[in-house]
Amino acid sequence: MKLSILLTLAAAVTACHSATVHHEHARQAEPSPLTLLPDAVAKGAVCLDGTAPGYYWRPGTGTGKNKWIVHQEGGGWCYNEDDCVGRSKTRLGSSKYFPKSMTFGGLLSDDCTANPDFCTYNVVFLPYCDGASFSGNKDTPLEWKGTTLHFRGKRILDSIFAALAEHFSTAEEFILTGCSAGGLATYLHADYPPTKIPSTTKYAAIADAGYFIDALDEDGQQLIRPKYQYVYKMQNASSGVNQDCITKTPEADQWKCFFAQYTMPHIKSRFFALNSQYDTWQLPNILNLHCLPPKCEGKDETAFEGWRATFLAAFQPVINGSSTTGTFADACLTHCQSMSNAWSEYKIGGQLMRETFADWYFQRTTGKGREMDGPYPSNPTCPHHVTELDFATNVV
Repeated sequence: MKLSILLTLAAAVTACHSATVHHEHARQAEPSPLTLLPDAVAKGAVCLDGTAPGYYWRPGTGTGKNKWIVHQEGGGWCYNEDDCVGRSKTRLGSSKYFPKSMTFGGLLSDDCTANPDFCTYNVVFLPYCDGASFSGNKDTPLEWKGTTLHFRGKRILDSIFAALAEHFSTAEEFILTGCSAGGLATYLHADYPPTKIPSTTKYAAIADAGYFIDALDEDGQQLIRPKYQYVYKMQNASSGVNQDCITKTPEADQWKCFFAQYTMPHIKSRFFALNSQYDTWQLPNILNLHCLPPKCEGKDETAFEGWRATFLAAFQPVINGSSTTGTFADACLTHCQSMSNAWSEYKIGGQLMRETFADWYFQRTTGKGREMDGPYPSNPTCPHHVTELDFATNVV
């Protein structure tokens, strides 16, 4: 069976998201409770099924009392109306299925051994229920085969920031982040928080595994582009992506602003790109690889070996970014990394992932804040092979 087919399994989606926030380094004494925003419904800020959005908040402690990390959850996209109907009946489309509480790992962990630089910060986790990386903004609900769908991701983002505005008004530091589809959301919304927090607040964004590239598959066909184009149009996302990108892109090509590589040159804020050069979601879903690296043969082997060059060509806006751009681009066969033990274990050139980001964020002299791995399998600190389960559950 083709691995791309396995990736569509709904059970795999649920499994991945359960693993997204619960890790061995998450040692919170008390889980962070869910807060729903029923008042947001009147403003049209709703999940796919019309239910209220919400957030999870773990308050900061000590010196982190006025420092914030806001994380946008991943969970793929619904590529068409039928897909959105199915999604609206899950936790990725309805707050009826949100967990009552959550704990967090990696960058969001309060374990000061695994996450020494950010363990005391406030963490706000935004559960994902709109299907378009918090970007949709369609006024009229869509009636589709007996189901009413709402495309309001941007309004969800607005409503959560409004609900926390009083707290954000005293922010000393603020970091926007997200993993996978939430990582893409971080590119799309990187310049949004500065419009909602004091101008004196230290601000930066870090996107994890959100650099999904506009590339041909191994057969020379467009696999991801038409899907992104349809999501962008279906959800009316033009007002929910980077507005400088929209302004400077011809109308016919504005769908490009839903891709990180075309958005990155327009981001004005300090930005850190965390991404595997061999992302295990992109390999089957963009390259359409049919093997389990490194066990690839023939056309698949050639495609896998050529993928790094394709990815790095698209990654040039990061590689050639200004001094305000940092990166940790490893050669690991993995997807999301910032919320797992990878945060405090994976290295490039002897420097941990968490150290590279902290050196860049705090502008320390001990590190460059820009680490690039060589070709696979050059990194001894991370996975060099994947199993069928890895591919089947490594969805966004």
